[in-house]
Amino acid sequence: MTVMSADAETVQRFYAAVAARDFATMESCFAPDAVWHMPGKSPIAGDHHGWPAIRDGFLAKLGPLSGQTFRAELLDVAVGQDFVVAVQHATAAYQGRRLDVTGCQLMRLEEGRIAEVRGHYSDQHALDAFWETE
Repeated sequence: MTVMSADAETVQRFYAAVAARDFATMESCFAPDAVWHMPGKSPIAGDHHGWPAIRDGFLAKLGPLSGQTFRAELLDVAVGQDFVVAVQHATAAYQGRRLDVTGCQLMRLEEGRIAEVRGHYSDQHALDAFWETE
């Protein structure tokens, strides 16, 4: 597999859609059977299989669990032979909790759509602590 510049554009389009909370555009960036591996022990952690699970088990929770303050700023996109890496800065502040972590999303694309994502974060403990609701 060879990653194309169009794949990087798909990743950029996805991050723009996250910022706009545009779920229709987010969906258009994913393969129907995509998987998002979110590490940790928080309410958004786990392996989310397929767009409905990615949307409902992960992306749709970001706003409500953060008081609509969650932001993921795309800092850079690195294109390799087989993968795209999205470097992001994630922030939020809600109910006395603050989130400020850098993350790398290792993405595999197929036919211009995101097929798999593996999240890696600068401070997994802080990420889990922010999303914990109890």
